[in-house]
Amino acid sequence: MPMGGLIRFSDGRSSLLRPVNDAEWIEQWLRRSVQPQTLWSLTTPLLPIGEGLPTPLGTVVPIVGIDADGNTVVVLFDLRVEQPMESVLGQSLSVLHWSQGLDERQLEAFARYFWHDANASLRGVWERVQGVHDRPVTFGQQAKVHVLSRRSLSVLVEVQTFLQRQGLAVLFFRLHTLQGEQGEVVAFAELIMTPPTAPLSAQAAPSVQRVGEAEAFLRNLQGQVR
Repeated sequence: MPMGGLIRFSDGRSSLLRPVNDAEWIEQWLRRSVQPQTLWSLTTPLLPIGEGLPTPLGTVVPIVGIDADGNTVVVLFDLRVEQPMESVLGQSLSVLHWSQGLDERQLEAFARYFWHDANASLRGVWERVQGVHDRPVTFGQQAKVHVLSRRSLSVLVEVQTFLQRQGLAVLFFRLHTLQGEQGEVVAFAELIMTPPTAPLSAQAAPSVQRVGEAEAFLRNLQGQVR
């Protein structure tokens, strides 16, 4: 069922919200929402350090950021539901493997290029934007992938359950994008929760599990996830 709503402003105005279904428009809006040295909080509060980064395996990463715990977070878009889920999973795992190999020096190089500042301090900007100081954090120790998707809830729950059973740090979020009568945009990302029967250890594993040889795992995806 299509989702709609009503937005009220502090001056008393209100505007009807209608869902946006144009994948290209949503992608462009998401890209415009990423601003240098400014907190981006659609999935989790992130300091963006890269946008549109190509990886060695050919995937272009829309957003790379550092979260409040110093983890590397890569945000991927799954906005075109006609794309096979196997392809989305393959991209997610290859990007996870790539991001797990990034150290603090490489992350700072990405940030300096994205911010157009060759002398910027990744740690200094991260502390200011996240509002933390003197915390012993080493950037690049852990990596996660967040996937913003427009697929049905039932499909995403099945996929997320599969990923958690494998202990992989890939989290799917169901993206909702709405636009008001005067162009106002409201977007929120719904974290996909797995059934309560999923093992507790599997729920905790994605924050620490590393991908070894991704190609062997990908060969087993066909037929397991639709």
